[in-house]
Amino acid sequence: MRKFPLIAALIGLALPALAEDRALLMGVSRYDNLSRVRSGGDVLRADAALRDAGYELVTLSNGSQRDMLRLLGQLTRNAPDAKRLVVGLSGRFVTDGQRNWYLSADARNPDLFTLPQSGVSLDSIMAVLARTPGQAVLVLGLDTDDDDAIGDYLREGLGNLDIPQGVTVIIGGPSYGDDVLIDAVAEPGANVMAYVRDSRRLRAEGYRPASLNMQTDQDRPAPTAPSVDAALDAWTTAQDLDTADSYRDFIFAYPDSRYAPEARRQLDAIENDPQRLAEIAEGQLNLTRNQRRAIQRDLTLLGYDTRGVDGIFGPGSRGAIRNWQQSNGFTQTSYLSREQINRIDAQASRRKAEIEAEEARQREEALRLDRAYWEETGARGDVAGYRAYLERYPNGSFADEAKKKLAELTEPEPPQQPDTDQAREQERALRINPILARLIESRLAQLGFNPGQVDGRFDRDTRGAIGRYQSSRNLPATGYLSEPTLARLLADTFQ
Repeated sequence: MRKFPLIAALIGLALPALAEDRALLMGVSRYDNLSRVRSGGDVLRADAALRDAGYELVTLSNGSQRDMLRLLGQLTRNAPDAKRLVVGLSGRFVTDGQRNWYLSADARNPDLFTLPQSGVSLDSIMAVLARTPGQAVLVLGLDTDDDDAIGDYLREGLGNLDIPQGVTVIIGGPSYGDDVLIDAVAEPGANVMAYVRDSRRLRAEGYRPASLNMQTDQDRPAPTAPSVDAALDAWTTAQDLDTADSYRDFIFAYPDSRYAPEARRQLDAIENDPQRLAEIAEGQLNLTRNQRRAIQRDLTLLGYDTRGVDGIFGPGSRGAIRNWQQSNGFTQTSYLSREQINRIDAQASRRKAEIEAEEARQREEALRLDRAYWEETGARGDVAGYRAYLERYPNGSFADEAKKKLAELTEPEPPQQPDTDQAREQERALRINPILARLIESRLAQLGFNPGQVDGRFDRDTRGAIGRYQSSRNLPATGYLSEPTLARLLADTFQ
């Protein structure tokens, strides 16, 4: 069911232009450079109810920053004469924790220094609303679960709101902003605060009296007849809302008007927009968070940085998907189909197999070099050969045999003890806890150095694996961890 009939919009458009109550509604669902916001334009559905309630109303759908600033400037100029002020915003919001901005449709990958060119300041909007304390409402429609990082100093959503005295801020999802405007703000005798308290989807901040009434029966003007050119008024409303429903309603009401062909074209463009169709198709897959994590891991393995593996498809993941689609000949929608997910999985499986094969090859090559060096040194059965082998491969495949034979031929050389003691002290200084110890053993196992059981205890097998790793990376092969060895190990991959 539609949230308001088309005839109500036509009646609302014919109200007197001069009104003491003023309202501004702006909704963004389609961004030029960011992903869409589902129901981002729903706040504009409150258009007819507010006009019918006597508000002088201005609306903007998918507006640029220039258009947003123009309408906010108009609101600022009219605010001193207003009895009540209402602003409804829906779309994407970003914050640095203290300041908050509403992004325009033409926002380009905002960062801390380009935000003034990407949106409008909520602090400035609230300062305007403060001109009518106690009768000022700001409705924000955003994804309340969205908390994606943007750049190094911003995140998506809202931070602390420094709300002026007498301003009520109502926060909810994009699809609930129009409900509170229609059923509470514009409804005669309705208690806005009671409506918010009764809703699990809304919350209020700032000025929160027990009762807040933004419309009375005496305030509501009597409806007047539709304007002479009702089709033009309805067409203006449809363009302001810029949704499939608004164009469909217009075509149904005025199928033979001179605006109908353009309305059909706009409706067709929306319903067949590749971006929209791709978003709908991905939504129908009902991907779980674990499935999204698997996709992020696969993309990362393939060299497409998702900026984290958290199961949330934020700007980083959407950018990675878009780059993968470009490399593989798909339309760059940043939304995935089942075919594309299967292809990403297949490519990642192949890449994983290639990496494992390369690791196995490098292990075989390391063993071959170890064996060849043994044949030229320790295999000859003399002290010099054993020592030469142990110097190069202190934890090599033949190290135990070399040490045993060497012990039979000569006493251990005391000068080696201080080096071992120093290496032990260096490892002790790292203060390795059991969790990090298991991570180190797991990493050694992944790299093919066979540390034995992964239990957080550095036994003989672990020491041997550390030494073999150090030797393979041209580090001092002590069998004990040093700061350079630990840093290299945790970041290392086979070359």
